[in-house]
Amino acid sequence: MNVRRAVIVAVAVIVVLAAALVYVRAENEKYHVDSEPSEVGLTVGTQLSEDGFPSESSRLWVYGNADEDDDIDEDDMRYLLGVLSGENPETVLSDANCDGTVDEDDLVYIQRIIESGRMEVFYVDNYYRVASVSWPVESIAIGYCSGAYVADLTGLIDKVVLVDDTVKNYWNEISPRFSQVGSFGATETPNYETMVAAGVDVYVVGYCDANADEISPSRLNPVGIDVMFVSTADNSGVDIPNENIDRSILMFAFLLQGDMGKTHEYLDWHDGLLELMVEATSAIPEDEREAMIMTRTSALYSEGTYSITGKDNTNNIHAEWVGVDAVGQHSGWLTKNYQDLNLETLATVILESQNNGRIFFVDNAHDGMRHQYDLGDCLKADAELLSRTGVEIHYLGMAREMGNSPLYIVEMAFYVCTMYPDIAESIGLDYTGLFYEYFEKFASSDYWMNLEIEDFFLDHGVA
Repeated sequence: MNVRRAVIVAVAVIVVLAAALVYVRAENEKYHVDSEPSEVGLTVGTQLSEDGFPSESSRLWVYGNADEDDDIDEDDMRYLLGVLSGENPETVLSDANCDGTVDEDDLVYIQRIIESGRMEVFYVDNYYRVASVSWPVESIAIGYCSGAYVADLTGLIDKVVLVDDTVKNYWNEISPRFSQVGSFGATETPNYETMVAAGVDVYVVGYCDANADEISPSRLNPVGIDVMFVSTADNSGVDIPNENIDRSILMFAFLLQGDMGKTHEYLDWHDGLLELMVEATSAIPEDEREAMIMTRTSALYSEGTYSITGKDNTNNIHAEWVGVDAVGQHSGWLTKNYQDLNLETLATVILESQNNGRIFFVDNAHDGMRHQYDLGDCLKADAELLSRTGVEIHYLGMAREMGNSPLYIVEMAFYVCTMYPDIAESIGLDYTGLFYEYFEKFASSDYWMNLEIEDFFLDHGVA
């Protein structure tokens, strides 16, 4: 394309966009600030099938993100103009107002989203259903380590008016506010009356729970409280993997109107590390991958059964991303997200799954800031229990909150550093340094200064 033609095309684009903005401003006058036209939100509640998902490359599954990148801006208006003119393919998220039709009204809606108007914003939740949240969001209730860590990362702590018991009891060091506000009880049995009395705008579940999630919308939506099923934690009783933690973080920040600049800074940091690790481990031959099995219960306190992470558990998926043979992803003994095994069966799985003459056994105990158990004590008990299996076992400890929070990127670095130390050294990867770097970059205060890495990640070695 010559320079003269390029200039003509650029001017034409500007003229079209300007005309669209004039149309948008005119149409905006038709929208009352306190109400929406009746057809808006028509598709809310729709269950999406996999072939109807937005692009996997997008982390912002919010309607109005027409070009399906990681933000909503004027580029989406330009893209939608191309859709309406037939130049661009229609995307899942082009229907900004979720009325079932992609048309000029969606241009109006995108502009209102950009301006953070008083409105309903539509998105795809962790159940892959079309859902909505009312803007502005001024008060939220959060639960579990997922809610605590992500609220801190995304600049939303000041909006927290209620937490669940785990945040109040275990993660209150993240912010004094978590001790000052009230509790709505347990994520699996929330006290809805407490939420109503506190004037909560949005209840963000700590993790998806098959039983509570059937009840919460019917109890809270009629009184004007939105329920948001967007979490960085593994699900409970829900047969849906939750590996896209970075997507959940961005959705959390955007939908609850948090600090988008800080959130994107985290994602840039995250993306660089993930790309580095995936590329470095991609050449490991299949038969040379280190085998890993993870337990959620330790011999320190188990009464004969061990909860082992199985098919599509978040930790297993992330381990596979960085070249680890996560036994739970393919073992016929471990077909559920996590599965109880007795000692005899556990020993059989270890014998069948070892590779390179060894296996890595990870105890995913509740240590870390929760500090319900001590990783060192758990690993010593595990090593004593499994000493007669006849397989070389390398014992690792990781606090469960690491895999259920923005620090899951450090979890993957821990796998690479302990299982493939030569690769880690070749790319300058140090999980301890990354652990503290995360807090230095993204924590809202200096609460992390007294944290000990051994409470979160521990390499116990071969017993």
